[in-house]
Amino acid sequence: MRRRVHTFTRLLAAGGVAIAVAPMLSGFTVITLQVGSNPGALAVIPQTGELAVVNSGSNDVSIVDRYTNHVSKVPVEAMPAAIAVNRATGYTYVANSSANSVTAIYGYGEGKKRKTYPTGVGPSGIAVNGATNRVYVVNNEDGTVTALDETNGTTTTIPVGRRPRGIAVNEATNRIYVANIWDGSVTVIDGSTNSPIATVPVVVWAYDVVVNPLTNRIYVGSGDGFSVTVIDGATHSTVDIPTMWQPASLAINMVTNKIYAAGAQSGGGVAVIDGATGSSTQIATPVGPWGYNSLSGIAVNEVTNKVYVTDSSSKNLLVIDGLTNELTLRPLEFEPCSLAVDTASNRVYVSHCSDSRISILTE
Repeated sequence: MRRRVHTFTRLLAAGGVAIAVAPMLSGFTVITLQVGSNPGALAVIPQTGELAVVNSGSNDVSIVDRYTNHVSKVPVEAMPAAIAVNRATGYTYVANSSANSVTAIYGYGEGKKRKTYPTGVGPSGIAVNGATNRVYVVNNEDGTVTALDETNGTTTTIPVGRRPRGIAVNEATNRIYVANIWDGSVTVIDGSTNSPIATVPVVVWAYDVVVNPLTNRIYVGSGDGFSVTVIDGATHSTVDIPTMWQPASLAINMVTNKIYAAGAQSGGGVAVIDGATGSSTQIATPVGPWGYNSLSGIAVNEVTNKVYVTDSSSKNLLVIDGLTNELTLRPLEFEPCSLAVDTASNRVYVSHCSDSRISILTE
């Protein structure tokens, strides 16, 4: 375990534009922990305060204790790729992309138990409706979603579009939204019947999707376009909001009604969309050592109003102040690829996919 405290100020250039990176007003700590091989997606279990880390290289999930940083492991099946937590029950669900299954993990620490359910082909995304205790798994290779009713253990196969990827649940309306990459569409699923009720044309290469249940608006990011599509959940009408290229990864702050879209490659950048007005502001991001960005993960801390973005082309975690849009950097020892935020402890967890470590940042 290593512990380091960093403070610094820099001026960098991206695409010929000077970017003033603000000085840190206070120190932050970074703890590096050994987990499994090739850690990727992460999720915080609110009931226990634990962190669950998907390790695709060792086919297991690392469980990190919030208070002691003790790491235990739970075996899953081949090539786990995605994770989601039922905030009502604390059950954690892992999509195993090469085993065509989903593993449910429950319990605490070393005593965690497992249940495994079959899915379609190539499960690669997952979302949970805590209000109905149902889990929805995106099957990327056969164009379906598997709906798992954890109450009785039954599964239902729901047809969607070609190469589905992103998925989000609106618990207020019991609607599920699936972004279909090859179709440039979103399939709307009625959670009460487990059936598709609409197909909505959206941005090209529809990649990620997030929902604001307070406004009943759905936001869809593009892996190859220059805009984010906003869907009205009541009417399915759409509006496209211009952004930088490839606004693929999305996060939402429901407190401020702001949506954040990270530019996946090349010039990077983060678009800040005002959910009330539809206006968009772009924040330039400093390029990595090879002269480009590769923004792969984004998350919001609604308590502190900060936005965190991983850039796997550099060894920095990007931090945006949600009030001022000011950008600061958190240097890391290894290239970051995915992250999760624990608002209860003000921790940010970052996985290093090409390594076997995670970083824990505490402001």
